[in-house]
Amino acid sequence: AVRDQLVPHQWQLHKGIDHDTITAIHDELYRRTLHGGWPDATLTPGVTVRTAGRLATTRIELHLEHTQQGTRTRLTTDAVVLATGYRERPLDPILDSLGTHLRRDTAGRPRIDHHYRLDLDPTITGNIYVQNAERHTHGVGAPDLGLAAWRSATILNHLTATTPYPLPQRTAFTTFGLTPQNTGIPAQNPLLVPLAQGN
Repeated sequence: AVRDQLVPHQWQLHKGIDHDTITAIHDELYRRTLHGGWPDATLTPGVTVRTAGRLATTRIELHLEHTQQGTRTRLTTDAVVLATGYRERPLDPILDSLGTHLRRDTAGRPRIDHHYRLDLDPTITGNIYVQNAERHTHGVGAPDLGLAAWRSATILNHLTATTPYPLPQRTAFTTFGLTPQNTGIPAQNPLLVPLAQGN
């Protein structure tokens, strides 16, 4: 329930451009102004490409829309880099055939364990692994393609019951709970002692 409340407010962590990337772009554009002149580039947040079409053999015309301003325009260019992002799609069309064999949470979403494996009825002897479908169980890092190699290694290690891709036990200095096994805080730490009612 807490994750369901937090994830919609953490959209900045997995939608839009990465902070380091936009900083590097801004720094490069700034460097190009240091000796006079202005770079032949413009950043246009909030603009959607509605359509793109070829003009002659070497040019591309983009039909653009700024939805907040309610304006449209066209841009002719020599090249387009498509960075269309990520859109989560429901698993149900793929998983419907599992029916009651697929265990779900109270919101009806598939339960997914720490190996990225669907939680199936014990009568199903195989495993089904998923990637980029576990935001509701693993948080906003699920659609992060930068973590795809980690997820793939986790799945392969579990699937083969070996470690062709050894992974460290810990990779972050941050934890989001106060349980001793997660934080490294000794169990006798007063932070972990429940407070008496009214204190």
